[in-house]
Amino acid sequence: MNPARRHTLATGLAIAGAASLPSFAWADPAYPNNVIKFIIPTAAGGGHDTMMRVIGQKLTEAWGQPSIVESRAGASGAIAAATVARATPDGYTLLVNYSALISNLVLQPTQTYKMSELAPISMLALTPIAIGVRESLNIKTLKQLVDLATSKPGKISYGSYGPGSGGNFVGELLNMTAGIETVHVPYKGEAPALQDLIGGQIDTAVVSLGGVSRYPGKIRALAVASPSRFPLYPDVPTFAEAGYPEVVMPGFGALFAPAGTPKAIIDKLSTEMARIVKLPDVAPKLLELGFEPAGWGPAKLSAFLAEQLELTKKLVASGRIKL
Repeated sequence: MNPARRHTLATGLAIAGAASLPSFAWADPAYPNNVIKFIIPTAAGGGHDTMMRVIGQKLTEAWGQPSIVESRAGASGAIAAATVARATPDGYTLLVNYSALISNLVLQPTQTYKMSELAPISMLALTPIAIGVRESLNIKTLKQLVDLATSKPGKISYGSYGPGSGGNFVGELLNMTAGIETVHVPYKGEAPALQDLIGGQIDTAVVSLGGVSRYPGKIRALAVASPSRFPLYPDVPTFAEAGYPEVVMPGFGALFAPAGTPKAIIDKLSTEMARIVKLPDVAPKLLELGFEPAGWGPAKLSAFLAEQLELTKKLVASGRIKL
């Protein structure tokens, strides 16, 4: 068997089994009795930073120990992931990461971390990725867009916030599922893609739901690649509701610990995260940031990551995703 394929298959098994790894560290019955550090993969001041400061404040209030957020941005989240993978498995250094945690393992020729080195704790929130069209295209539904793309193969374009991004994956997943060929135009971020969409340089954009919903009368949101509709935009259907149930590939913010962290600590953190993200003074703040509170436990998070890895491998193997 090809060594690269053996590695990829092993990675998939590692994701599914990471939560059940034996715990080698001694579980301190007084946990927590020290500062809890959240390592994020994005710059300070961004969405993940703000989300974790809101959550961390509530954790401090509940447990009486300081919670801090530390940015380790760069390499599509790989620097943050590697930092936590090598940390002491005692529950005091935790990772918050997003969809690139999965795509890095398939797209990057070398990896600085393995999923088997991280123990899933909680899916904190989902971040909806949506497809939007410029209003001048006179498209009202996803089916109409697919019909147009079918009649004009290779002529309809979609922008995303970068090659190998969540938007790129969702756009190509729709292409593969619907049997169409739209042309990917990558941008350095969401804002320039949306501006070119409004200006008519591209036909559609696959970016955040908040982004494509920000310009009524100029951009129309057609569908969101999440399991359910986003509460702040209840009129935007899911891809499944629009006829493409295979297109479920949301962005996310998930919490991990180093592998070997005692199960008692994992369970305590998971239970507390599920409580905090649903608090009446927390959930609305997360929604405003574009995060849909989830609070899934380790088992459900592990299953989700395994499914997303399979989708990622399928798209990369098709040759549709290129860095």
